[in-house]
Amino acid sequence: MTNRSTVFLLCALALTAGTAPAMADNLFGAIAFSSSTGKIGFGKNFAAKKEASAEAVTQCAAGDCDTVVVFPACGAVAVGDGYGYGFSADSSIAKSEETALSNCTGYTANCLITMSVCNDGN
Repeated sequence: MTNRSTVFLLCALALTAGTAPAMADNLFGAIAFSSSTGKIGFGKNFAAKKEASAEAVTQCAAGDCDTVVVFPACGAVAVGDGYGYGFSADSSIAKSEETALSNCTGYTANCLITMSVCNDGN
């Protein structure tokens, strides 16, 4: 490898270091949302979907919180006007957020990511 190639490779590695969380196999996460209050909660790194969902609802702490997405890697929720929302699960946080925003804009305006999280084993 030439010096120029080595420098390019090291720069590329430095730019991508830390951009993607380490994924943890066989773990689940969930995000819960209250459509009346806009409150949101999450649970991550659980061995079972049901446990992740229960933690998300507990963290949301509103009477009408419902789990809107359960994921093995990453999940995101975008919320817009009138608490309209979109959600997504994917292998990366960036893709989850992109799809959640796209889904949200199909229902309402002024959508923003309000929660995105990945399982990381920690």
